[in-house]
Parts: sequence; C-alpha cells; structure tokens
Amino acid sequence: MRIYIPFYSRGGNTESMAKYVAEGVRQVEGAEAILAFVGDPCTPEEIRKDFDAWHQTHERLMDEYPRATIEDLAECDGACFGSPTRYGNAAGPMRNFFDMMGPLWVEGSLEGKPAGCFTSSNTMHGGQETTIFTMWAPIAHLGMIIVPLGYIIEEIHTTQFGGTPYGPSHVAGRNADRPVDETEATICRALGKRVTEIAVKLA
Repeated sequence: MRIYIPFYSRGGNTESMAKYVAEGVRQVEGAEAILAFVGDPCTPEEIRKDFDAWHQTHERLMDEYPRATIEDLAECDGACFGSPTRYGNAAGPMRNFFDMMGPLWVEGSLEGKPAGCFTSSNTMHGGQETTIFTMWAPIAHLGMIIVPLGYIIEEIHTTQFGGTPYGPSHVAGRNADRPVDETEATICRALGKRVTEIAVKLA
C-alpha cells in the first residue's frame, strides 16, 4: 500500500503532523508513506520575504520534500491531505493543489480510494473542523472515500487541545510555536493507520 501525504505548512506545525500521520501509515505491514510538499504558488515571494520564519520554512520544505503532483497522487492507494486553517478554510496552496486535479476527476483516477484530512490552527476554535470540511468537498467530487476518525481511540475523548472525530488537528498557539503534543501525535498516527487499513481492505 502506498499512501500519499501532500501537505502545506507555513511554520512547520502541519509538517510535524504529516510526519506523525506517516508513522501511522507505517504501522501497517508493508505500507509506504509518501510525504510531499504542495509548495506555495499563491503567495508572492516579496511577501514571504517580509516574514523571515515563513520564508525560511518554505525554502527548507522545498529542499527537503518532493513537490506534490497529481500524477504521484494518482499512483497511490490512498491519501491524507494536510493544511493549516485560514479563516476556517484550507490554505490557498492546498486549495490550489485541489484545483489542479481536474484531469484526475475526468479520468476517475481517485475513485474508490480512501482519504483523510488533518489541520492546525493558532487557537482552539480557529476553524479546525470547518477546514477539514472544506477539504472533504473536493475529495467527494473526486470520488474518494472520506475517512473520519470517529472515536476509535481514547485520545479523542480526552484531548485538551487538538483532535476531532473528523480528523487530527493541532493548536499551535498565538505565536505558532507550541509543538505537537503526544495526544495530538497519537491522533495523527491513528488517521494514517486507519486510512491505510481501509486501503488494504478495499484492495
């Protein structure tokens, strides 16, 4: 099983979540997690440069990860999409990635494949659940099988910060410097494992 994990991250928090989702994928014997960065074609370079941390993170992610492509996505058996929340919506670069998937929609390349979503925000009520919903809409149009978490693990019942029955989430704090805690990490792993197990069953 090959599970594609395309993500966008501005400060590194969604990247951290993607790594934990990948750990969950690898808990299924023989499964491969493929991390890919969607890049940031939406924000002008001069704006990114005005924010040192954002610019530096973007350059590092472009160097460390392969660029997400719809061709690589089509070759996988399932996917987990990760984006920080922007005003209760997926960030522009992730929406742009979905917009590129017209050929996959026409060809039916993703139909019947499982997909989950994860997100991060600065505040507890910063639109985490609605952001996941915004990613579910194109996933449904592509014919993918939406995979929520439900309450399959105890951590969903006990989380004090991120984590929803719709998918993993992370509260990064006002300065976006709060690391992903172990509860949030466990929830991320659960999504990766769940999507992979469903992909195995469907295969």
